[in-house]
Amino acid sequence: MVTVSPYYKQKNEFNPFYTVVKTVDDKVSKIVGFKNSLYKNVDNGVGKQIVDTNGKFLFQIYRSKKLSTNSYISIRKKDIIGHLGMKARKDTTASSNVNEFLSVFFLINKYKPDGFVKKVEDDSCKLMEKNTGVLNPGKDGELSQVTYKQLCDLIDKDETAERDIEIGYNNSIAVKKDLKNQSIKQVYWCPRGKPPGVSPKNPSDVVVQLSNNDYIGYSNKISEGTDQTPKFNTNMYAYFGKLENPQQLKSVINIIDTAWDQAVTQIPKTKKLVIGALKAFDIRGEKYSESASKASFGELATIFQSQGLKFYADGFYYNYRNNVIKNLGKHLLKSDNLMYFLNTIYFYTYDDPRVKSTPCPYKLLIGKRDGESIIKDVSSNADLRNILAVKKSSQLSKINFNYNGSAQSFELNFSWKDYKVAMPITCRTRAAGGWSGKSLFMTTPGLKIT
Repeated sequence: MVTVSPYYKQKNEFNPFYTVVKTVDDKVSKIVGFKNSLYKNVDNGVGKQIVDTNGKFLFQIYRSKKLSTNSYISIRKKDIIGHLGMKARKDTTASSNVNEFLSVFFLINKYKPDGFVKKVEDDSCKLMEKNTGVLNPGKDGELSQVTYKQLCDLIDKDETAERDIEIGYNNSIAVKKDLKNQSIKQVYWCPRGKPPGVSPKNPSDVVVQLSNNDYIGYSNKISEGTDQTPKFNTNMYAYFGKLENPQQLKSVINIIDTAWDQAVTQIPKTKKLVIGALKAFDIRGEKYSESASKASFGELATIFQSQGLKFYADGFYYNYRNNVIKNLGKHLLKSDNLMYFLNTIYFYTYDDPRVKSTPCPYKLLIGKRDGESIIKDVSSNADLRNILAVKKSSQLSKINFNYNGSAQSFELNFSWKDYKVAMPITCRTRAAGGWSGKSLFMTTPGLKIT
């Protein structure tokens, strides 16, 4: 979808003219008696309404940009294709940009519940170079004001703009409630950097600075299905290298390459051509990446296929993945290794404990279009933080690795002080079109504490 406003401006030129779907255009042509009508978005139609698709967007019919008719139509957002004479722009992050930004924009810019979607679109196109009041920290630490023109561009690039404006509005209501009437000094939208002093690793998408100068952040998510849990996920090799422990990185290298060797031994001995190809292939010469071995794996897959084996499935990949999981599970049974693993989750979830920065606790903000958005406390859970930041491996006990031997997920159970902890972990390839690298993607939905 596109921004629909009588005040729309692009490249410093007003363009209130739009293109509409063929079904609407055909109806208009039949009624007015000529083709190639132009459709100008207006606040109020003049003359006779000739088409109504139960929408709220009004368009005056024009023969040319300077010659109006005495007819107008009322149509839906989905009946509008784009801006006349302007190429549609796509942006894969546009949806999240809009709902993130508006989560704090609506905190300091008051809009009535009725009609706020159209009004914020109109304002963004009309006010243009005026500042929204929201600050945008850059990677270099500099702060810049977000203008209404920038907001107009964000909305225009968003194919689901109406939905995301509504989500942003509901997010702001949830945030205001969460702040418990504390006075706001400044708000920040953080797609590139963070407010002064706040760690660049802080996962907050938006940050609110209170009148006492405390910061609180919100990590915006749009809920999909019933899953509303924050996730920690990354490439396995990158994960073990985050805290820069050479021994741990060496261990994951061994976990990965040994799993390959083990999978080789599981090939039926009758498949001599495959075995010969694998012996001639040096897995240790491949990068520890999820995608760097696409060409090499493709060549092996061809040989596997010639002997009736599925390289990307049960012929090799499944065995490799299962062996990675078994090796990883065995590694994590040692308390020192588990402590490093937990400390790394702390790094991804909160911050690098080795670097001093301005405190900015954050919460998960799960956007809802219909109804109040949900705020989930993440970083203020003291027990969770203490478990992940454990400094003595002796505090970790009763470690168990539960795996059925053939799936892509397993569960790690252990005790910390008087708490029992369960942590499900999944290791898999994310490659579309086939397994493409030896470093699998690792994810956990977090820790369950009882």
